[in-house]
Amino acid sequence: MQETLHNVLLMIKSPVDKGQSLEAERVFIQMRQMSPSDEFVQAIISEIINCPETSQLASVLLRKDIIKSDDESCICRLTNVQTGKQAMTQLLMHISMNPDDQLIQVISSYLHQCLVSNIIFDEALDFINQANASENAKVRRMSVYLVQLICEASVQTIQRLNFDFFGFLQKALVDLEDQVASCAISALCNIILNNRNAEQEPQIPLEIVQQVYIGIIQRISASFSTENKYSVKMMQATLRVLEYAVDDVVETIPTILEFISQIMQSQLSLELKRQAVLMFSALFNSKDTKKVHRTAIQQFISACIFPGLVPTDDEVNDFLNNNIMNDVEQLSLQEAARECLRDAGFILGKQVVFPLVLQLIEQAQAQDDFKIYLAAIQAIQCCEEMKEVLKQVDTDKLSHALLKFIQSAHPMTVSYALVATTTLAAELLPQLQKQHKLFVPALCQIINGQNEKLSTDASAALINFSSGLSYELTYKYQAQLINAVRVCLGRSMLNQANAMTLMHSMCEIMDPEDLHVILVEIMPQIFEQFGAAMKAILEVKDFTKDQIVFIESLVQLIANASSAVPELFKQFIEQIAQNIVIIIQRSYQQEEHSLFANTLKALSFLQNDFSTQLAPFLENVYEIFISVLSGDITEHKTDLQHENEIVIKNPHLEVQQRNVLSIMSTYIEKYPQGLMQHFIEIYDVITVFEPINEDQSYSWLHCMCVLLRLAVAANQDYTQVHKTLFHEIYTQFYPEENQSDVRISLTNTKQCADAADAFFFYLKYYLQQQILNPDPNYYETENKFFQILGRIQEKLNMNTKIFIQEHAERQDDLGQEEFMSALQQLYTEYSECMEQLGFCYSQFITVFKGQVPLELLKRVNEIAVNWIEQGTDTTPACYMTLEAIGIYADIAHFVQADYVQNMFESALPWIFQALQNKNDDFALISVSFYCLFEYVNRTLDVNVASNAELLNLAAKYLESSKEDGQVDSLNAYDNICSYLTVSGQVSNQQISYWAALVEKCSFMEGDEYEITRVLDFFTKHFNQFTEIKYQVLKMMVNLFFGQFYSKIKNDAENGPFLALIKQLFQKEREGIVQIIQNGSDFEKKNSAAFGIL
Repeated sequence: MQETLHNVLLMIKSPVDKGQSLEAERVFIQMRQMSPSDEFVQAIISEIINCPETSQLASVLLRKDIIKSDDESCICRLTNVQTGKQAMTQLLMHISMNPDDQLIQVISSYLHQCLVSNIIFDEALDFINQANASENAKVRRMSVYLVQLICEASVQTIQRLNFDFFGFLQKALVDLEDQVASCAISALCNIILNNRNAEQEPQIPLEIVQQVYIGIIQRISASFSTENKYSVKMMQATLRVLEYAVDDVVETIPTILEFISQIMQSQLSLELKRQAVLMFSALFNSKDTKKVHRTAIQQFISACIFPGLVPTDDEVNDFLNNNIMNDVEQLSLQEAARECLRDAGFILGKQVVFPLVLQLIEQAQAQDDFKIYLAAIQAIQCCEEMKEVLKQVDTDKLSHALLKFIQSAHPMTVSYALVATTTLAAELLPQLQKQHKLFVPALCQIINGQNEKLSTDASAALINFSSGLSYELTYKYQAQLINAVRVCLGRSMLNQANAMTLMHSMCEIMDPEDLHVILVEIMPQIFEQFGAAMKAILEVKDFTKDQIVFIESLVQLIANASSAVPELFKQFIEQIAQNIVIIIQRSYQQEEHSLFANTLKALSFLQNDFSTQLAPFLENVYEIFISVLSGDITEHKTDLQHENEIVIKNPHLEVQQRNVLSIMSTYIEKYPQGLMQHFIEIYDVITVFEPINEDQSYSWLHCMCVLLRLAVAANQDYTQVHKTLFHEIYTQFYPEENQSDVRISLTNTKQCADAADAFFFYLKYYLQQQILNPDPNYYETENKFFQILGRIQEKLNMNTKIFIQEHAERQDDLGQEEFMSALQQLYTEYSECMEQLGFCYSQFITVFKGQVPLELLKRVNEIAVNWIEQGTDTTPACYMTLEAIGIYADIAHFVQADYVQNMFESALPWIFQALQNKNDDFALISVSFYCLFEYVNRTLDVNVASNAELLNLAAKYLESSKEDGQVDSLNAYDNICSYLTVSGQVSNQQISYWAALVEKCSFMEGDEYEITRVLDFFTKHFNQFTEIKYQVLKMMVNLFFGQFYSKIKNDAENGPFLALIKQLFQKEREGIVQIIQNGSDFEKKNSAAFGIL
């Protein structure tokens, strides 16, 4: 066997071809599986000892075999235990003369097997003691390294060995050779990490553990006199303890802080300082860090972390000489300091960190040192992690500081400030936009400058800053924004990409009439860029990162512009589609996932306006869809490396499949006719698709839920398709006995939200068909619909309860800020799921409209009653109440008045109670007044409309919502105004009431739907307000021609209203013109477009 094994190992190591390699692996596996395995074990030990050319491979294969379980391991198939000991003793004798880490790992693996099997292998322990007595440092290190590996087992396990590990390691710890001490430190850290048993009880008293840890720190300090690679290894081992068991060494925190402070303030290497910063960050895991050591923590941040943000002279020179991007990946200490500050802000909170940032800003502004500026700017950037607790006044302080740095004469300061603005603009909107009068001109000025690097940074900042700006503000800065686009289009590829992204954003905000003029001017240059890009795509083998960003921006802009102003692109649409398909095909082939997904999305934007022209091109995309979804990600491996493992053979395919499932759902929702001829193949592929992870599972579920829409488009028998398709979906939530293909687990709140979101579409499309073509089994299906929705909510509540319980038990460990942050994320996902469940139940009302079957109405009402009766004492209860009120609003809107009044008898007291109890929950306030509007409008209930307490609450919340200024509060303000119009009409209020309300309505700015309702009311009832005619007209002009003019005007459902208000404005033209002439340029432009001026 010896000769055969030797030849086999040679062929595995250096095969002539793949066939020889596979055959050699097959023979080796066959030899290794012999039972008993005595001959094989002796042969491979001999190979390790006597054959240098195959020794390393043989040791790797032997170790891999030893760690297998039970009789799969050759060691467990020996004739007797003594044979295994003899083999390992041979190996130990060889190691003593030829130190080798690979062989030590083999011995360690065997020792672990012995521990599991209660086998005593004292020979190894004797070897450790003998080797440690050697004068050769490498031999001593080898003995300690073996102990280090043994100590990877639990303390409870290694205590079974007759060996004084602590005594041995304490001696090794003071070894003068750092390589020996380094292994000792790693072993001691392993003991600390594995000290607790299954019941989390420490096996070694924590007092001793903490003494040992202090000894470790002292030994690391001693290594700094001759700093070498082992100093870093010691720090890394010590760091692991802080990351995973900091509370076991919590009493040593003062020592740790002193230790890492000395490192940060010394002349040691940047890598050691980076490790020190990581150790400091790990301290945040301790419950005592903020409570007990707050002052010390703040002092360390000021004295050590802030200086760590300062770039080195080499980094500054690189930036100035090469004009390179500020790539934080190259600045390891700087990046570690930034991450540390982010973590500190997130975990320790605003009270600990934000005052320090303000102090650093003041310190920087008082000095003329641009390096301090750079540190301050990065500290500002790290405030993104405190976004949930920063108030407007805090954001204003950061804004003004950034603006000063942006105006610096030093290019690196400007660049850092622009990058920080980009970051904060992504996290702190709309607060940051309050300073638009300062930021937009400053950013545009830099874009117009000669420094291309700064121009790129400024255009990126402008993109984020202008995102979400109102139409009115975008129009105000239109000339500056368009000029920025022109300038950037004439510069580098990244600048051009930024120009197109900025233009893309404007297409989403501005009115098509305004866009038409801009696009006529800009698009020729864009099409020129498109042509150049397509030439490069066809000629260049691989895309660079900049090219991918450029192509994505270009395609998204063209798709968005085509959708916004389709008449401009009719003659070009086929060429555009052909080019987009080519990009899809190339990105698919090159596995450029971001480009692939975004280009598919871009093509979907064009479906609404150009579906007929796009049909031939969709066929090419369809072929890719099927190819991707039919691909096999996993493979059953039988080779030596994997041995019967299921491995991911193509990880890129997983991402592509997820993208395709998502995009195919979008295509089917938007334009099912484009894929209807392929329904059967799509159905077959999707229903048998097997997701390999949770992300794929919920993308698959969404695709399954929209297949019914595709079946209807393809003229299939929808009841038959529903029967088989819905069975597949239903059994994901209620599996049958022994069902093996369950893809949906609902194990956390996000999965519940994703499932509810997907199921909404099946419910919607099925109910729509039920109206047109009743399903004879509808009532059975309806029952199962309610069962699925009930199961999702049951799992949602259970997951939420478990999460809260687990985190409450760890609250002291987590600290208040981290605990609250975790809860906030949980409640965000909880609210998203409840919102989707609310949409699902409302579908039963909104689809059937006034023809809702009475029994179905009662079932939905029971759900709403159950939710609203949860009250508002807890956050989950508030979300249930909010969604219940939303369902009641739909009932009031669609159901006949007598049913509505009956159902609201029990709901109204709960709505009033919610308004009284939750005076700071503007989302709840908003939906409550929205619901009350629908109720009073439907029932004309004078008692509710004239309720003095309700009117007082409305007046109170009008004031507080405007003061708050956030999105939910602005929406609440608008809903209250809308409610007060109908309640005022029903309760027959006096003119003083209307005068005050008109004044309040003038400040509506959150919700175009409510603004339209208010305008519609005053248009229809204009003649009853002759006493305050001018005030009413002024309010109507301001609202109609204000920031939502485009959305109101272009909403097809507003046709009758638009005709009425135009008629009124023409009738009152003289007064209207006077008001407009005293108004803003934006109002003048819109009124002219509407035909008034």
